[in-house]
Amino acid sequence: MLIQFKDMGFITIRVYGKTFPHRRDLMDAHGLEYDFRKKDFKGAFPETSNRIGKLRTYCEKKKLTMEIDGEEVIFNSKIKNPIEKLSREDLDNLDDFNLNQWIPLLDSIANEAEMGKMGNRNWKPVINDIGYEESDIESDTQYSDEWDKLSENTPFHPLRPIQKQVMDEITKAIDEGYENIVVECPTGSGKSLIAKTIPQAYGRPAYIVTHLKGLQAQYLKEMPYMKTIMGRGNYDCLLDVEPGLDNAEEAQKALDNVGTKSPESCSAALAPCKFAQGFKCSKKNPVSSTGDWDFSVDSDSLCSYFGALTKAQNSMYFVGNTAYMMAMNRSGKVIKKRPLLIVDEAHQLANNMMSFYSLTVSQRTLEKIFRVPTLSEVNNTKNPTKREKMEKQREVITKVFDSKNASPCFGVPKIPSVGLNTSQEVRKNGLQTLGKYLFALYDEIKRKIKDKDPHTKYDTRELSFANNFALKIMGLLESISVSWENWVYQVDETNPYPTWVSFKPLDVSEYADDLLLNVGERRILLSGTILDYETFGKELGLKKDNTCFIRVNYSPFKESNRPIYTAVKGGKLSRKDKGFESFKKTADAVAEIANKYPDSKGLILPFTDSIEAGLVESLALHHPLIHARIRQHSKNPKERNIVFKEFETEKSNEILISTYANQGFDGKMIDFTIIPKVPFGPLGDIQVKTKAENEPKWYALMTAVELAQMCGRCVRSEKDRGDTYIIDPAFWFHFERGFNYPLAKLLPAYLSMSILKNRYKR
Repeated sequence: MLIQFKDMGFITIRVYGKTFPHRRDLMDAHGLEYDFRKKDFKGAFPETSNRIGKLRTYCEKKKLTMEIDGEEVIFNSKIKNPIEKLSREDLDNLDDFNLNQWIPLLDSIANEAEMGKMGNRNWKPVINDIGYEESDIESDTQYSDEWDKLSENTPFHPLRPIQKQVMDEITKAIDEGYENIVVECPTGSGKSLIAKTIPQAYGRPAYIVTHLKGLQAQYLKEMPYMKTIMGRGNYDCLLDVEPGLDNAEEAQKALDNVGTKSPESCSAALAPCKFAQGFKCSKKNPVSSTGDWDFSVDSDSLCSYFGALTKAQNSMYFVGNTAYMMAMNRSGKVIKKRPLLIVDEAHQLANNMMSFYSLTVSQRTLEKIFRVPTLSEVNNTKNPTKREKMEKQREVITKVFDSKNASPCFGVPKIPSVGLNTSQEVRKNGLQTLGKYLFALYDEIKRKIKDKDPHTKYDTRELSFANNFALKIMGLLESISVSWENWVYQVDETNPYPTWVSFKPLDVSEYADDLLLNVGERRILLSGTILDYETFGKELGLKKDNTCFIRVNYSPFKESNRPIYTAVKGGKLSRKDKGFESFKKTADAVAEIANKYPDSKGLILPFTDSIEAGLVESLALHHPLIHARIRQHSKNPKERNIVFKEFETEKSNEILISTYANQGFDGKMIDFTIIPKVPFGPLGDIQVKTKAENEPKWYALMTAVELAQMCGRCVRSEKDRGDTYIIDPAFWFHFERGFNYPLAKLLPAYLSMSILKNRYKR
């Protein structure tokens, strides 16, 4: 820890607050480094250094908070006085990347009066045999103005007509006794306000679930009285112990000496309450004899993680990330049932559940678990003796696993991947072989976790990774043992020895209720792109006898503000057609479009990494001026969020190219979007290929959902205007004919009409 420098003539510095716009200055000019765990900047300087004074002046100028040897020097008056209300602009400028940092600030300034007036609509029980129903909303559908009474004295008053129309239909479905209410409402129409107002109308608490961290952050910014919880790794344990301590006596001693402030020595994810058998920590919620958690205790008497969990459980609105909510719900009774579960971007829910159960064991994973040199490190080593030693170390992950080997190795078993023609018997035998491998790997990871040797034991980050991976393995083994027929596996067959193996389920309908849906008495599933109710309901195992579907058949935004053009054509970018000439044609089309907007921001949605790489390379070669405008990001989520934030806030004519901006990205700052290719799912993935073979309509629908989401990036409000270009030369084949399922019949009508209206315009 940095504090050790104090006795050596060094002063420790921390800087926090609204640091995002100044991060480069703090790192480059002032020599601080970003602390990913604490979400602030830190450094240590000699007592005589003039850099401390310069940094103090800089922090005062930029209204940042500076901590010198643990003593706060607060220059930001708004943070110093949390009673003072932040402005709406201040809330909007909070950095999603530093979610951990600003959640306590929101907690201190949250004003529940801004929630609006609480309603008391009658809450009727669920009826299990009511019958499947569809309800359509048109632009002239009547609505009740009673909803505006609930939004009075809030920043959202009055509500939009489309929101009132949708909420009329939702409450009607609830009052009629439906358990599942699926709502398709165009992107940008304000689904977050719908999610907030429905619980408010009934005076009933709700879980609001999003699949993206950015959407979770947006809810909290717009409505700070909502509460949230993140993974345990984002919080510190109050006990001054080594991460992963499994000794109950040592844990108890640390608990007896616990203070009120975390010593920052151990994260909550690696706390003794998880590892020390028999240890009962008084800083977490007590559990009753029936296994239920007690959330009536004072949250301030608990550690930061359980304190945040208690606040969230006692709040009217609990905003959670899909992955976290599924993990916690599956683990026990931490997530108690509420009257309402509201899932935003619900078209992603089945995929989120697939990802939750899926597992890939890769060479990179094994390198981290077994602490062996990477292949690139070996190849870059010039010393033959050292190289031979490193290659020997790598044998533990390169030699194919053999359960009978006296010195077991953990290279991926060399067996054929599941194919469309693989028999059930062969698939079962393959899963049995891979199951033995996974179980042996699990045992080895647990053995290494318990290693007490200070020279070989995992550090904090390694321990967290290994423990989480072990839990994933055990969860996968349990799922396969219950329903092996539902699982496919894919093994790397491109190398002399396999470098990865991937496990994926084909169907999550049997898991959906236990995984997430059962936390709500009523489930409201919101999305801009459901498209086909039959397929959506089947994917999640929704019963027709208590499910209602509500569809908005119009866009609240004028067609003239959201045109979709298809006359400009690039090259063919299918797997077999991709080549130098195809990318040149695509680059030419991109350049033609970009030159129409010399002073505007743009967005390119390539869908795959290979298309992005080929297009950027071709632009650099053939259109260097357009290439100079291109903005890319890495695959690192933290770095990606930084790029997104910079792109959003900086004035420029940059063109962002991103495979991650297809959904959930708020493109209100961009003037044009380019879609190089119709986004078909990867048929090289055995899970996708198998599902596509078994359910061709599902494959076509997933493509339509992805395309509709892409087309909804530019225009997010009535004031926005943005042009969308689909430059795939095969688009009109897929739109008019397709392979039995033309996109024209699958896409929302308001998108199809825009495409048809602008067919010949460039």
